[in-house]
Amino acid sequence: MYLNNYFSKHTTNNLKAVAIILVILGHLGFINKSGAWGVGIFLLLSGYGLTQSYIKSGIIGFFKKRLLAVILPYSIVMIIWIFVDYILGNKYRILTIGTSILGLNFKSVIDVTMWYISFLILWYIAFFCIFKLIKNNYFKIITMFIFSYIVYYNLYELFDQNVGVRLYTLLFPIGVFLGFLFSKELNISESMLKSILGHLIIFSFILFEISLNRSYDYRYYTISIIMFSIMIISIFMLMNDFESKILSFIGNISFELYLFEGVFINKYNFIFKFINNKFWATLIYFILIIILSYIYHRIVKKINKYLK
Repeated sequence: MYLNNYFSKHTTNNLKAVAIILVILGHLGFINKSGAWGVGIFLLLSGYGLTQSYIKSGIIGFFKKRLLAVILPYSIVMIIWIFVDYILGNKYRILTIGTSILGLNFKSVIDVTMWYISFLILWYIAFFCIFKLIKNNYFKIITMFIFSYIVYYNLYELFDQNVGVRLYTLLFPIGVFLGFLFSKELNISESMLKSILGHLIIFSFILFEISLNRSYDYRYYTISIIMFSIMIISIFMLMNDFESKILSFIGNISFELYLFEGVFINKYNFIFKFINNKFWATLIYFILIIILSYIYHRIVKKINKYLK
């Protein structure tokens, strides 16, 4: 049995929807720490997705695919925010503008939530170099974890310390490991797989609860994020046939939602300033970012189709 049959594109799309909902709820202050859980899921899925893509197509065209799927949509939105800020009287240095558009402004000066893009680019570069230079798959996985160690103890200083980059250093390599594991045919029955997933859900939930209560310590906080990500992924693998039009829709525009959700909370938060009722302000906020994300998703698809 191939496990990726239980970790299909449909399943990963549902997981992306859950992840972005958690991120938004965390940024809005509704669920404490849920933003970190959502980021953990995204990073794990990213490592998994890149590895699965590598197994199918190799490393050829790696940066072109990342440019069209991630960097280009991000850069266009960042240019818009720079232009809006200029109109509002907020001006930046040329170096800040250039690095922000390229996703290399690790301090995320223009939009604080965009540190994730810089972090992702760091992993893209590591992934390309490791998978290009190292032939043995086991050594690739080991080297990815070694790089996470380097990030944890050294490169984390590149980022704003408030975002807690060190919490997420293991998620991408775990995704890479799962990408290789799920590509192999394992001699287990469907009933055994469901039993394993059920026990994994219980085990990860227990560790999640224990570590969450000690999340004042970075190590326990990191474990809680990893356990939560594994637990949610196991649940959706177990519910492989589960279909939700809402989750499917949100999952399809999850990246665009990420590009818009933070800036209207932290920076252009006119909705929350002018509407005193929190319920209506939040509802209008959700409607706004969903509409913007859907429209932008359609525009990006047309741009990518033209460039391809």
